[in-house]
Amino acid sequence: MTKNSNLIINSSNKLEGSITIPGDKSITHRAIMLGALSDGKVMISNSLLSDDCMCTLAAFKQFGINIQISGDTITIIGEGLNGLSKPEYQIDAGNSGTLARLISGILSTQSFHSSITGDKSLVTRPMDRIIKPLESFGAMVESKNGMLPIKFSPSSSMKSIRYHSKIPSAQVKSSLILAALGIHGESIISEDIHTRDHTERLLSYLDYPITIDDKTITIQGCKKIISKDIIVPADISSAAFLIVAALIKKDSNILLEKIGVNPLRTGIIDVLLKMGANIKLINHRVICNEPVADIKVKYSKLNPVSISGKIISRLIDELPILFIACATCNGLSFIDDIKELRYKESDRIKTMESGLKKLGITLTSTENSLEINGGRFTGGIIDSYGDHRIAMSFLIAGLVSDKPITVLNTSNINTSFPGFEEILRDQNIDIYNI
Repeated sequence: MTKNSNLIINSSNKLEGSITIPGDKSITHRAIMLGALSDGKVMISNSLLSDDCMCTLAAFKQFGINIQISGDTITIIGEGLNGLSKPEYQIDAGNSGTLARLISGILSTQSFHSSITGDKSLVTRPMDRIIKPLESFGAMVESKNGMLPIKFSPSSSMKSIRYHSKIPSAQVKSSLILAALGIHGESIISEDIHTRDHTERLLSYLDYPITIDDKTITIQGCKKIISKDIIVPADISSAAFLIVAALIKKDSNILLEKIGVNPLRTGIIDVLLKMGANIKLINHRVICNEPVADIKVKYSKLNPVSISGKIISRLIDELPILFIACATCNGLSFIDDIKELRYKESDRIKTMESGLKKLGITLTSTENSLEINGGRFTGGIIDSYGDHRIAMSFLIAGLVSDKPITVLNTSNINTSFPGFEEILRDQNIDIYNI
């Protein structure tokens, strides 16, 4: 746990040995939600108890769901699709865009009034992308300027529909799938670009009548969700920070075990391999309908890369740490079609550009792209603007910086990767609270 909000890191030791990565955040959110909507007891093991996921647990406790936590195992007594109770207070999503958008799908079909808000960062992020499609289902949704807070009222006009999403967002898609669960009839949801499919995989694992045909999902509404125990794989988005750390720190050699390698999440692996990374995936298996593998990583001299198009949706969360990898290369890297980064916890194009320039890296940006001319990090003070992935990315940069890097406003690391700081210390890396 980060004790205060500023951290300083020095270039230090190589990384070696086996490193345990916490459970996947995206899957933990979904497992809690579907567990609460199931018809009985669900035990979720290797769950991520980050700040974001704790907000999801708090929300469903407000809905009257019996939830117990022991270690990294969450036990939920599901009450079925119609078993949620009216919350006493407004739901607080904290910093979690996943919670805000996915739970909106659930709340849109309930027979009670409810509302949801978030922290000062989350209330600036666009929610029209879910509000408008939910309204097309017949939901009664109220919001000012298409942002949080959002109010939901019972609707007598909810109907199953066919909806095509042009926004490459798994959160939008999942919100609509969760809404479709509570609506009688058959709903069909499709997308232009295939986005991460954890919701669909988990529903299939729980024996729900859902079919997937390429980028089209068909959901039969108001059917029973069977209660089953769920094992959450380790989070590849968190693993990415350690993967890049081992690649750029000379003589490093690490093993990351039980990592989720859903093919819609492994874009970061594919791009790093294209850059010349020594990465091997071994011991492949499937756990609760999710592909899992162990990942071996060795120090590598990386080459610049140019990427754009469909692969971006497969590594959207990992782009900040990929920018760090590109900044260590000798030559120009070009990353295009990344406008979606402007709508995250911070404007990640702007914050990464600002931070890299402060560290002596030359780069240029457009509304939709970054061009990075690799070089050496000179050290300095970086403001993460409370964005967990920005903070972790620049801390990893500190492993190979000529002088120490100080990263400000790092407490939000705990929204996705509690224990990050401790993992670095266990590797004898010099990282200090200041």
